[in-house]
Amino acid sequence: MAVLLVWYLACLPRHLFNNPVCAVLESGDGTLLGARIAADGQWRFPAIDTVPEKFEKCIVTFEDKRFRRHFGVDPLAVGRALRMNAAAGKVRSGASTITMQTIRLSRGDKPRTIGEKIIESILATRLELRCSKDRILAMYASNAPFGSNVIGLPAAAWRYFGRPADELSWAESATLAVLPNAPALIHPGKNRDKLLAKRNSLLDKLCAAGIIDGEECRLAKDEPLPGKPHPMPETAYHYLETLRLEGGDKLYRSKIDYGLQMRAEAILERHAGVFATNGVNNIAALVVDVHRGEPLIYCGNVRNSESGGDIGHEVDVIRAPRSSGSTLKPLLYGAMLDEGSILPGMLIADTPFHYKDFSPNNFNRTFDGAVPARDVIRRSLNVPAVRMLQEYGIDRFIGVLQEAGFTTITRGAEVYGLSLILGGAEIRLCDLAEAYRRMALLLDDYGTRSAGKAVFPLSAGAVWCTFNELTGVTRPEEEGDWQSFSSTRKVAWKTGTSYGNRDAWSVGVTPDYVVAVWAGNCDGEGRPLLTGVGYAAPVMFDIFNILPPTGWFSTPENDLIEVATCPQSGHPVSDICLEGHPEASSDTVLVPRAPRRPDLCPYHRIVHLSPDRSCQVDSDCCPVSEMVNVSWFVLPPVQEWYYMRSHSDYRRLPPLHPSMTGNAGSGIIEIIYPQAGMTVASPV
Repeated sequence: MAVLLVWYLACLPRHLFNNPVCAVLESGDGTLLGARIAADGQWRFPAIDTVPEKFEKCIVTFEDKRFRRHFGVDPLAVGRALRMNAAAGKVRSGASTITMQTIRLSRGDKPRTIGEKIIESILATRLELRCSKDRILAMYASNAPFGSNVIGLPAAAWRYFGRPADELSWAESATLAVLPNAPALIHPGKNRDKLLAKRNSLLDKLCAAGIIDGEECRLAKDEPLPGKPHPMPETAYHYLETLRLEGGDKLYRSKIDYGLQMRAEAILERHAGVFATNGVNNIAALVVDVHRGEPLIYCGNVRNSESGGDIGHEVDVIRAPRSSGSTLKPLLYGAMLDEGSILPGMLIADTPFHYKDFSPNNFNRTFDGAVPARDVIRRSLNVPAVRMLQEYGIDRFIGVLQEAGFTTITRGAEVYGLSLILGGAEIRLCDLAEAYRRMALLLDDYGTRSAGKAVFPLSAGAVWCTFNELTGVTRPEEEGDWQSFSSTRKVAWKTGTSYGNRDAWSVGVTPDYVVAVWAGNCDGEGRPLLTGVGYAAPVMFDIFNILPPTGWFSTPENDLIEVATCPQSGHPVSDICLEGHPEASSDTVLVPRAPRRPDLCPYHRIVHLSPDRSCQVDSDCCPVSEMVNVSWFVLPPVQEWYYMRSHSDYRRLPPLHPSMTGNAGSGIIEIIYPQAGMTVASPV
């Protein structure tokens, strides 16, 4: 007896069902976004925990009306089946309860013999001891056949009615309830009359039991049977594929906002039709919730109907490494603010630059001589950015990028070189969005919503300064159409365009959202006019316009300090900067607390002028008492030459007095080309 008891307690497998399931993606509100068929070719969704009330009433009424009262085997049903089978001389009823059917489903395609029925009965009683009635019913509903290759109630509801099981009507629930008993009835064009008769008979039983009233029964009978199976949704298609690769086939409950996702996909489709006229076939967009760190919108690519097919549509560009263009410049700017090597208005040389075989150009192929550091990110200037990277150090900047979360930047300075800041490295759109999210979260620590402390290689002060500059209205020539973007909210944003017009980027951030967009061709084909501002930015702002409004970041006052700067050079102001100009005053800027500061303004110097200020003089040609001593802003010769072309208000030094000799005029010549270290070939 003890042996039998031990066997009985151990006879039921720990896991009844181990069949492969579909990968299923749901939105934040539980809407089905997409599903992939299981490995065995069946539409079998992951098991459910509860059964909708309507289906429960239908299946219990149809299959096992005493389900809630028996212990796995229904003696009354067994007696009835014996009488029916004896009278008919063949098997007409198997007396299987829902619990017994659950056991049969778990044991596979076993022959229906008396011995198998006895085993099912024993295991059914054991299952009743292990699980609640609700749990047994959920197991049955998750694994029952519903015709064709559809297994389980969740998949059946979507395949036959295009909506979740808890939204089905009485007629629809009754239709599904009769299918496990005869799955072949669902085939379109076959046995439709039998299916209709069984459904209506069940509705009559529900009415007789008082579960539905007569009017509900009549209206339910008027509903048509399902037609051709519905295709599964394919919203956020690429996100589900990414999740499958990382986590396998299971149910994924995401934070995707179904309404926003659908609107974003429509935005991408609309822009794709326009982009196709220039041979640009692919767009990707990602919106991340700053506080949760999860996608609200995930459009890994777009189907470009105008191009005559799915050109690279299957590629999830959000996860694909692409040339970064200018998108990394804000991180370099912030890093240099943090260490104190630059200030926002500090002049950076914008003159021809040559290093070995590397000679970068600005987008418009001109030079401004000298530009404020903030313009490097506002106007996305290339040459000053390269000079900044050279000063900061390539290896150090690689470390910043890696700590910021750019997973594809894995090589050293000898590989990337100074072109790193111009697109010499490949990044992923998801990593770009995550870097900006972490920056935004760092600032949110100064608000009231974030409980934890964010970690990032930049300080909150540097991020705040950088974001404020990225809201500036000045945009480079490649972004000359920025005024046409219809967005009333304050957004810190940056665009990028890779070499050869292969990749167009735009990323924007507010306290609540990061929106990152890429446009181009998955095969790497460049196209004329493909730029971040012309292609990616309009999509980004259209997406921002469908997002809920948001405020702006709190000022991280503990991370900032006021610094008085020269209004012309942007360096810390010196005594010389304002000498002789009583009407002038220094500028005050908020910058991160840093271990050091740039040198005092090196561009202002005291100049001795003749009484009429027409020329420079010295004591040999003018009495000291008659000299006019003024502070003069003087750029180095090469910078000055380019600077004057775009700054008509720049005043060159007055000429030297004719009598001045010696070294008075030394140091006023610089060679633009060739530069030191260059090899020049001369004709023989």
